[in-house]
Amino acid sequence: MASDPPAAPHDNRDAAAHHRLPGPGLFASARFFGQRIAARRPSGGTVRLDRRHLYILPARGGIGFAVLLGAMLLTSLNYNIGLGFALTFLLAGIGMSCMWLAYRNLLELAVSAGTVAPVHAGQLAVFALRVDNADAGARIGIEARAPALPEVVPATLTLDGHASGTLALHVPALRRGRLALPRVVISSRFPFGLFRVWSHAELPLSTLVYPAPETNAPPPPAAYRPGADDAHAIAAVPGDDGIDQLRRYRSGDPLHRIAWKHSARTGRWLSRSGDPPQRPARWLDWQAMPAGMDAEARLSRLCAWLLAAPDDAEIGLRLPGLELPPAGGASHRRACLEALALWPRYPKQPGARP
Repeated sequence: MASDPPAAPHDNRDAAAHHRLPGPGLFASARFFGQRIAARRPSGGTVRLDRRHLYILPARGGIGFAVLLGAMLLTSLNYNIGLGFALTFLLAGIGMSCMWLAYRNLLELAVSAGTVAPVHAGQLAVFALRVDNADAGARIGIEARAPALPEVVPATLTLDGHASGTLALHVPALRRGRLALPRVVISSRFPFGLFRVWSHAELPLSTLVYPAPETNAPPPPAAYRPGADDAHAIAAVPGDDGIDQLRRYRSGDPLHRIAWKHSARTGRWLSRSGDPPQRPARWLDWQAMPAGMDAEARLSRLCAWLLAAPDDAEIGLRLPGLELPPAGGASHRRACLEALALWPRYPKQPGARP
């Protein structure tokens, strides 16, 4: 009976190659490093620039300064110039001091989200970043920029000791919807621009971008007074005090409620009702637009009508899937503008028309 072939000798080279392959520890370290980077996102809307999250590298001027020092050192060594050695080490000491001052300029600064106002499409949204300096030393030349938005001009700030300031980034709002501020880089090149110190800040700061109002929009739809009935009610007429409304006299009305002047003028007995005046209601309806208009043009016209409506008018808004009943006030107007900005992702209300 044939015997099994002898086993191949163990190749030490294969084992060595196997040990040279990257093991799971390397990938675990990479995952841990990624978790450390992700874990440094701010909590509570505030970023503190501590020692673990500050980075420093020589700037272009610093690299040139280092090349100059190297040339001076080689020249002094070649020609044995004592004064050249002294000047080289003096400038090197100044460079090291600049590195510490640059690092110290951003250390322990607190950056938090400020305020931002809603804007219309085509305008600039001003994102305000609040910077707090809890140290007694001044902070000079603090800069904020958004690398994802190269067209945004960086903002600069100088703070005294125990002071606060604001870095304002003017971000263009190109389209309606919600506009969020991307990652911001806080940096400084103080002093002399030899070193650049920076850190990242991801702040929960966003705003709404309303549609751009249509230029030269046609007149808005006419307003009406809901519940008006000529057979049973009289149009609202201000009383003598400019507040009360007038109605037909009813048996039992007290004498002090009778509007004597208006009764004599009209020839009918009128009484003051004391009810608040009923403001005109105006419906802004998506379906009232021409059939050929696209969605953005309709939203722009509705926005123009909403802004042109008088303050004393009650405004109602009808969009596909959303209906806001007529109401007045600044808060209702903001709600209508928010609906125009977020449509069609605006949450549907119960009983809204499809």
